[in-house]
Amino acid sequence: MQPILTIDEIKAQYPDQWVLVGNPILKDLDTLEAIINKLVQGVVLFASKDKREIAYKAKDLREGYEGITCVYTGEMPRNRKWLL
Repeated sequence: MQPILTIDEIKAQYPDQWVLVGNPILKDLDTLEAIINKLVQGVVLFASKDKREIAYKAKDLREGYEGITCVYTGEMPRNRKWLL
């Protein structure tokens, strides 16, 4: 079983990476805000600098978890457009 990490621990261990988090605990569910700001803790399932790699692996890695989310631990450029 993988350890449950806080968002600060995730950011420290996986800087500037896309991180797939299983069983995420979120705060302030009623506010519109980025998931990275709502994430309190969770289980790191996979991390990569390439977001597409996370997308390909997510289906296989999510088994056994009630929910998953993907967060970027670096700074997002303000003028960059992301296609999801």
